Amino acid sequence: MTHDMRNSEAGFSLLEVLVALAVLSVGAVSLLTATQTYVARVSEIENRTVARWVANDRLAALRIGVGQPDIVDRMSQRWGVSVERSGTDDADLERVDIAVGLVADDRALYRLTGFVDLSADAQGVSR
Repeated sequence: MTHDMRNSEAGFSLLEVLVALAVLSVGAVSLLTATQTYVARVSEIENRTVARWVANDRLAALRIGVGQPDIVDRMSQRWGVSVERSGTDDADLERVDIAVGLVADDRALYRLTGFVDLSADAQGVSR
């Protein structure tokens, strides 16, 4: 009889299986949420890096006097570039504030302040 008793108690009950499945599903959902957060942060870092490249390109173009459009295509995305110029105490130096963001989004992902030498024309360098 002892042998029959062991067989009837062998294995997991339905309640134990359901509890184990509930614990596993909570863990899986937590892992999925953490993965989604990680992917979103990596995407944001990538966008900020590309925005920095676009801003640096624009500053270099301003320094050498090459015109560029206000919307630039980089990394399969469209980037809006805003340039504000202002004077400085030095008449030969101009302050340039550049803001770059995705065209689909109204916020600037990267801001860059630089200076352009206006006396470059007098030295024989084209702007």
